[in-house]
Amino acid sequence: MAQPSLFERPMPSVPEFGRAGVRFLERSQVLTRPTGRLAAFDYSLNPYVGCGFGCSYCYASFFQPDPERFETWGKWVDVKRNAAEAVRSARNLKGKRVMMSSATDPYQPIESVIELTREILEALSEPDRQPRLYVQTRSPLVTRDLDILRRFEDVRVNMSVTTDSERVRKAFEPACASIERRLQAVAEVRRAGIPANVWVSPMLPIENPARFARRILETGASGVSTSWFHFSDRPFASSTRPEAVRLLEEWKWNEAEHRKAAAELRRHLGGLLR
Repeated sequence: MAQPSLFERPMPSVPEFGRAGVRFLERSQVLTRPTGRLAAFDYSLNPYVGCGFGCSYCYASFFQPDPERFETWGKWVDVKRNAAEAVRSARNLKGKRVMMSSATDPYQPIESVIELTREILEALSEPDRQPRLYVQTRSPLVTRDLDILRRFEDVRVNMSVTTDSERVRKAFEPACASIERRLQAVAEVRRAGIPANVWVSPMLPIENPARFARRILETGASGVSTSWFHFSDRPFASSTRPEAVRLLEEWKWNEAEHRKAAAELRRHLGGLLR
C-alpha cells in the first residue's frame, strides 16, 4: 500500500499495473555515478527499479541480487517516490551528462499513470539545474513530454527499435509497443526539433535490412546505433537473459548474421550508422 505522497501532486496508489505488481519506495538512490560502459556519463538517473516491459534479453535484470526477483523480472516494479525530490535537492547538475535511464525504462507502462518521469523532467528543466540529458527508452510515451523536453538546451532521445519484424518483436519483447509506433515517435521527436537516435541494440533478427534502413531514414533520425548481445559471467554484471539465448537459437540468429545485417544497414544508412 502506498504511503502519503511527498509531492504537492498526489501520486496515484497503484498496487499493480498490467502484469506487474507495484511497490512504492519512500527513500531510494536516484542519481548514481555510472561505471563501465556508461563511465562517460556523470550520472545515471533511474526513476524505477524493475521494468514492466520485461524483455526476454534485459541486461538490467542482472543487477537484481534477489534470485526470485531476477526470475520474475517484468512482473514487478518499484516506484522511487522520492525521485523528483532527490533531483530538486541535487547540486551541481547543471551541464553534467545525465543518462535516464540505465537500469530501467523511464517510460515503461506504469509511467502513463504515475508520471514520475515527467515530474523529474520538470525539476531538471529548471535553468539553474539543466544537465546534458540523454533519454533512453523503447516507448512512444516519450512524446507526451515533448513540451518539457523542448526547454532543455542539450537533450537527446534514444529510441530502441531492435528489429524490423513484428513476429520477432512479439517473440522477444511482447510487452513493448510496435515497431511502427516507435518509429513514428522518433519522427515526432525530430519534428519537435529534438535530436533522436534509433538504437538497434541488441539487434534482433532482421527480415529486410534495406527496407528497415529506408524506414529509419524517413523518420529523420539523427543517428543510428547497433550492437550484438552482451554476455558476462561476472555476478551482478549486465548480461543476456537465458530466455533470449533460447530464442536466439530458435530463430537461428547469431553474431555472424548480425554482422551481415549491420553491414547491409550501413550500406543504406551511410554515416548515420555509428
